[in-house]
Amino acid sequence: MNKRVWRGRGATARAAISTGFLELDNYLPGGGWPNGAITEIFVEGYGIGELTLLMPALASLTHAAPAKPKKWVAFIAPPFIPYAPALRQYGVDIDCLLMIHPARGNKSCLWAIEQTVRSGSSAGVLAWVAVADDVMLRRLQLAAEDQTCWTVLFRPHEARRQRSPAALRIMLSHHVTATRIQVIKCRGGRPGVVDLKRQSLELGVRRPIAEAPQ
Repeated sequence: MNKRVWRGRGATARAAISTGFLELDNYLPGGGWPNGAITEIFVEGYGIGELTLLMPALASLTHAAPAKPKKWVAFIAPPFIPYAPALRQYGVDIDCLLMIHPARGNKSCLWAIEQTVRSGSSAGVLAWVAVADDVMLRRLQLAAEDQTCWTVLFRPHEARRQRSPAALRIMLSHHVTATRIQVIKCRGGRPGVVDLKRQSLELGVRRPIAEAPQ
């Protein structure tokens, strides 16, 4: 039997990365974003604040202990240019960020994601993906497990109907006083809804930066 074939069960447990939001950490197995696995975030349109949700984790990943080798956090095919002053305000070390803009369509984007994850040089990869079939998603999941790389795929709303080996699949939407996180799939947990009030979001991005799990 090929031990490298991912079968959706029996995966080695990885340390989670705190989301920075108590309500969400308490809901997710392991107390945060699954490390060494894919997280899919579905949105109806980019720019609704999906990056704000990840700011505490990004701050943590870009401030690893000095004794540990420096690793990148890669942004692949972002639809907007990240605003450096805002990232600094949230505690992100922008010197650890790597921007990758694939030149030729979706296939180039998927290739870039896989190569970046497999390289072992990145602690985290955030990528904006329009289309990805089940075979490619499984390849990315294997690569994330092999390199213990936090891999986040931002995907359009309709892609949530596709089967996926991702450890965590969530859908974001805005309500009057909160950002609603609908957990569609959660390995080791259960589907459900977590509402993060705006005050929680503001507090979350101001938490002290903790050492990221490796």
